[in-house]
Amino acid sequence: MGHPGEHRREGLPSSASVPTSIGGHPTVVETVDPAGLAIEMVCVRDLESRLDRRRLLADEDYVPPYWALVWSGSIALGRRLGREIPCRGRRVLDVGCGLGLVSLAAARAGGVVTAIDREPVPIAFLRASSRRLGLPVAATVADLETEEWERRFDLVLCAELLYESARFEAMAEALDAALAPGGSIAIADARRVDTTRFWEAMAARGFVGTEHGTDEVREEGTLVRIRIAVLRRRKDDAGGVD
Repeated sequence: MGHPGEHRREGLPSSASVPTSIGGHPTVVETVDPAGLAIEMVCVRDLESRLDRRRLLADEDYVPPYWALVWSGSIALGRRLGREIPCRGRRVLDVGCGLGLVSLAAARAGGVVTAIDREPVPIAFLRASSRRLGLPVAATVADLETEEWERRFDLVLCAELLYESARFEAMAEALDAALAPGGSIAIADARRVDTTRFWEAMAARGFVGTEHGTDEVREEGTLVRIRIAVLRRRKDDAGGVD
């Protein structure tokens, strides 16, 4: 699977402080979604050559570098930040940030952004992009389900995180715990697995949703429908507090 989104590859400007390799992966600057977001990110050079497709099909223990892909759901959510989904002045958490497209889009839209991922290498890539673009993002290695926050967030962003059904309940609980009173959770769900249990778990915690449309993207001949939804606590909408 290559990059699902649209990219344009650039040469590294001599003035950019981008290392030639991060975590053993050679780097390249790519303009992601030129017709929409147009964010120049530090990405993995020649990513396709680093995916062992034969092993992916034959070896259940093989875990490809999914973090290195710029997923279609990240592009779909990123396009809405600052337009349909306000970011300016809000404390924003990007969960499972990967290379950080959503984080960078939120920072460009004026959000005060914290980005987390379980893997250290994508965090290093995001920090390189943040420095290069002059967009402040506090990127750190962390797990949403175990992290304890000193302050909670006004906006939590989740792009294409719904792929482990066994963790949907724990994820719903952790998202609830990370969200400040009156805050909202923006989710891009490409429904690569059945995500019904996740949405049910959020509803059981009193969350209600506003739909922000469905994007249709063709990935290597397959039509993927990406649902964008923003969730809020029902009691917050009614004026209640935690």
